[in-house]
Amino acid sequence: MTMFKNPTAWAFVTVSGLALAGCSVGDVFIAEPSEEAEPHPDYAVTVTATTETVPVPDDDDAADDPAIWVNPEDPQASLVITTNKRRGLMVHDLSGAVLSRRDAGRLNNVDVRTVEIAGEAVVIAAATNRTDHQIDVFRLDTQTGELLDILAARIPADMFGDPYGLCQYESAVTGDQYVIANDKDGRFAQWRLDVTQTGQIQGELVRQFEVGGQTEGCVADDATGVLFIGEEEYGIWRYQAEPDAGEARDLVDRTGLWQETGGYLSADVEGLSLYIPDAEDTTRGYLIASSQGNNAYTVYDRAAPNAWRGTFVIADGALDGAEETDGLDVTAVPLGPDYPAGLLVVQDGFNYDADGAVENQNFKYVSWANVRDALGLED
Repeated sequence: MTMFKNPTAWAFVTVSGLALAGCSVGDVFIAEPSEEAEPHPDYAVTVTATTETVPVPDDDDAADDPAIWVNPEDPQASLVITTNKRRGLMVHDLSGAVLSRRDAGRLNNVDVRTVEIAGEAVVIAAATNRTDHQIDVFRLDTQTGELLDILAARIPADMFGDPYGLCQYESAVTGDQYVIANDKDGRFAQWRLDVTQTGQIQGELVRQFEVGGQTEGCVADDATGVLFIGEEEYGIWRYQAEPDAGEARDLVDRTGLWQETGGYLSADVEGLSLYIPDAEDTTRGYLIASSQGNNAYTVYDRAAPNAWRGTFVIADGALDGAEETDGLDVTAVPLGPDYPAGLLVVQDGFNYDADGAVENQNFKYVSWANVRDALGLED
């Protein structure tokens, strides 16, 4: 009999006694029951996962953030890069199997883009490295899944107390590639990635600004130049992603789900990603956010004013559900019969096997067609 145990909420306590809900540092964590998470609102719909990755090799709070690379020649050979924030990156296929592992330190958030080097399309994965206090960039071997060195020199993140969240951005104005990262105090920095004469990557710091509170999740819309940032306790902000954009921003949605003046989010706001079905039609698509405080996910229009379109939960089905999600990523590209309208990948903070036994954290794969149908979204 399939049986899963879904906790409502837990606390992570370090050996020094500091309580941290849904976050991670380098210390060892002990999972303990805490106050219940906020309930799901009546309008939340339910979907289930199609498959899952193997559990990460480290226990407690280790898995964090995924990034999907879509294979343009063979979408069913697409790859999912995930962070194990105790040791580095892992690369999975669409069955969830591990193809490769790169132990490089406490890598927290990851994102992928494609750059041109000597006329060749090269896939790069950038990540925040909390061990070396820098931004790591690797070249993805799309045939083997290996992550290879490509940096000409380290990209220091010395302005940060602790490098944390990260996303990438390709400017439609200049074609330049950028990495945008933050620390837990809400400080952001932006680096332009340049290709050297030797075919390596180097980073140049071009922008810094402050959000005001703890942040992690961010995602950039390459076509529109919009940068979405999740301030964990407060809500989702809409900035501009160009390096000269300044600090002007608009509020997309706020936390305080059950408060009279609250929004559709329950703190913490964690992973953010964009579902873009047509890169040229910027009026279509959705912004997806992890509403960690009630183990749910919220969906908004991609285009301003980013109207809320619904809330869903990943519940038990053939696999266990997903709770207390940190990072997530989504693609609108059909990836075969299991994902005819695209794929959503979410970190699962509490992972269980078919008998209800606790396993190490992993990542759940969800067919976007199931989300679309459950919320009645545009086909």
